[in-house]
Amino acid sequence: MILVSGATGLVGSNLIKKLSAQGKKVRGICRNPTKVNNSDYPDEVQLLKGDILEPASLDETLADVDTVIHLVGILFEVGGRTFADVHFKGTENLLNAAKKANVKRFIHVSALGTRFDAASRYHQTKWQAEEAVRNSGLDYTIFRPSVIFGPEDKFANQFAEMVAKSPVAPILGDGTARMQPVWVNDVTQCLTHAIEEPTTIGQTYELGGPDILTFRQIIDEILLATGKQRLKVPIPFPILTMNAWIMERVLPSPPVTVDQLIMAQEDNICKADPPWQSFGITPKSFATGIREFL
Repeated sequence: MILVSGATGLVGSNLIKKLSAQGKKVRGICRNPTKVNNSDYPDEVQLLKGDILEPASLDETLADVDTVIHLVGILFEVGGRTFADVHFKGTENLLNAAKKANVKRFIHVSALGTRFDAASRYHQTKWQAEEAVRNSGLDYTIFRPSVIFGPEDKFANQFAEMVAKSPVAPILGDGTARMQPVWVNDVTQCLTHAIEEPTTIGQTYELGGPDILTFRQIIDEILLATGKQRLKVPIPFPILTMNAWIMERVLPSPPVTVDQLIMAQEDNICKADPPWQSFGITPKSFATGIREFL
C-alpha cells in the first residue's frame, strides 16, 4: 500500500491516478475529504482524513502501508498554519508515524532552491524538513522540483488569468530572474520510478524542465498560448514588496507575499542535470505543456 499525503493537490491528484492505473494500491490523505469530489479519483483509491499537524490522525492512515510519498506544502502562511508548522513539524510528525507503523520507504517532495542558507522562510523550512528526512533512518528519496505547471496549477493559470483581465502584463522586477518550469506528469513519473528503483534510495534529485526561461519569457509564452497581446510593464521589487506586505495583512489569501517576492528575485534553476535520461523520461517543454490547458 502506498500512502500519498497532499492527495488533493496538483501533484497528488495526478500521482494517485497514475499509481492506480499501474495497479498499485493507493491511499490518499487530506484534511477535508468530505469536500473532495470523489469522482476525480479511481473507485479503488482510499481517501482518508489525515492532518500532518495532528499526529493522532495519522495512525489509522498508515495501516498496511509500505511506502509514503509526502507532498504537503503551502505557498503562504494562512489560518495559523506557518511554514515551520507545515513543512518541518508536519514532516517530522509523518516520519514518526511512518516509523511507528514500520514503513521503510519514504519519498519526499521538497522544492528547488532549498538550502541551509536560503533567504526565504519557505526554503528555510523546506531545508529543515529535508534534514528530518535524511536523519530519519528510513529509506528516503528527496525530489526538488522547480515551479510545477499543469492543468489547474497556481502558476501558469494565475498569470494567464491576470493578463486576460488586464490591459497590461506585469513583469516582476526587470524580468530577468530565471526559472526551469517542470511538467506535472514528468514529476509524477519520477516519483513512480523511485518506488521501484532501489538505486534512488538516499538520493536527492533536482527536477527542472528542458527550458531555462526568464520571467519575461514565461509571460511571453503565456501570451502566445492564450492569443493575447499585452503591454509588458516592469514593476520594481520595492513597490511589489510594499504592496505584498499590505495585502498579507488585509487579505485571507494574498495573490503574492513578501516571502514569494524574495524567491522571485533568485534564479530557480537546477545546479545538476535532472535525472531524465536515467529515469527514461523525455521532459515536456513549458511552451508545449501550457498549450494543452491554457
